[in-house]
Amino acid sequence: MKNNIPCALVRDLAPLYAEDLVSDESKEELEAHVQECKECRAYYDRVTKDMECEKMEEIRQETMEIDYMKKIRRYQRINTILGAVTSFLLGVFLPVGIIGISVFARKGIPDYYWARLQLVWPLALLRMFVSGVAVCVIYCIINWLIRKKWNGKS
Repeated sequence: MKNNIPCALVRDLAPLYAEDLVSDESKEELEAHVQECKECRAYYDRVTKDMECEKMEEIRQETMEIDYMKKIRRYQRINTILGAVTSFLLGVFLPVGIIGISVFARKGIPDYYWARLQLVWPLALLRMFVSGVAVCVIYCIINWLIRKKWNGKS
């Protein structure tokens, strides 16, 4: 069987043929030509090999981008957790700081304040916990709003 199409045309259509983007008629003609012509078969093999290398490079690049995004998300999660813990601790120690400032301002604490503090100690711990939770919730809400606004822009 003699080829009806020239080698130059086969070389032009080889990338389309490799991606299966040609019609059935063209496909049959190209297959027949590539089977008979050694030069075109070598060219087709080289084109498909190059295309596979390009696809592998694209996949590698996409994988790198995904890994980078995972690192960013992990970093954001860690920062959020650290921020929440820090804000909780700040909220817990805020009442202690206020009491401490008043103690230093008066240069000591009278005995009746100690007695009063011993009676209301459970209430003071509860107040410290509640203030810590309140500050932590405020931090989380602000962080959520910032992320929502930031994700909306990109």
